[in-house]
Amino acid sequence: MNATVSKLQTIGMLIALVSAIGGGFYTWGTFNQRLDVIEQKKFTVNQTVDLTEVNKSIEGLKADIKINTAALNYLEAQIKELKIAQGNPLLQ
Repeated sequence: MNATVSKLQTIGMLIALVSAIGGGFYTWGTFNQRLDVIEQKKFTVNQTVDLTEVNKSIEGLKADIKINTAALNYLEAQIKELKIAQGNPLLQ
């Protein structure tokens, strides 16, 4: 009786192993098929895009960055002055 149960367990594990390996190959094939579809797709580039508004926006952001940098430098100088005014050597 034990030999029959052991053989059935072995056969069941073998079937599960083969099914798991087959499922992995199926998933791998599906993934490769999707990649092939993406690789074969043709893309067109529209070269008539007007980027003047974007460039203006970028220039405005550059100006804001310069203003913020100057403000940060000013605040750092103020902090240094306050540390010196306190006279506490631990703050310097």
